[in-house]
Amino acid sequence: MSLVISHRGANLEAPENTLPAFAKALEYHVNGFENDVHMTADGVLVVLHDDTIDRTSNGTGNVCEMNFDDLRKLDFGSWYGEEFAGTKIPSLAEFFELYGNLKVINVEIKEEINGSVAAAPAVVKLAKDMGLFDRLLVSSFEMDMLQACLAEDPNTKVAYLFAMDSDNAEEIFDDPAAFAKQYGLAAFHPFVSMCSPGFIEECHEAGVMVNPWTVNQEHGITALKDWGADSVITDEPALAMRINYGQ
Repeated sequence: MSLVISHRGANLEAPENTLPAFAKALEYHVNGFENDVHMTADGVLVVLHDDTIDRTSNGTGNVCEMNFDDLRKLDFGSWYGEEFAGTKIPSLAEFFELYGNLKVINVEIKEEINGSVAAAPAVVKLAKDMGLFDRLLVSSFEMDMLQACLAEDPNTKVAYLFAMDSDNAEEIFDDPAAFAKQYGLAAFHPFVSMCSPGFIEECHEAGVMVNPWTVNQEHGITALKDWGADSVITDEPALAMRINYGQ
């Protein structure tokens, strides 16, 4: 049975990566969340997908060049719907405090436009400080971010995100066990169409988890459950919970 990880919260029902979206997903009793993290200019980890605030707020600018207090003055909800007007950007510490009791906390560390990897060790330190290190799963498309997490603590569970156009996709499929061992990976997070029963089985034989994204169709969720995927990362938490747990 696959765990259900709600992608950016219930992002089809509330503005992505905000407390209303996470609260809505909890109504479906999901096993965990996937969120996205950037670091502000003053060193605060914030939950946001883009490296700019242009798309999801009433402001403009690069996250890494803005201070947290200035970001908190902005509206991160009205773009989605007026009923969410005034929604604030969450800090990762705030997110951890509210949702640290979930089975899986999947923090995706995004690439920073300034090239910094400072967010990586900061995520690990924060999870440790808040007693959540055992539940933390750090994912990224950027291998240097994952390696920076492992440099902070080699016991960090890290997952490599990849898609069809990833430069090393062929290398992964040629020998996923060797690739995972080389980079200290606890999991692969492949795009859903790249999964197969054979790939999942080969990874499991090497002790590596497989958590595909973004799985939104009933047939895909059902197939991955049958194939033994460790979790599905989904925009449809209600559907995934019904298929996996009969809810």
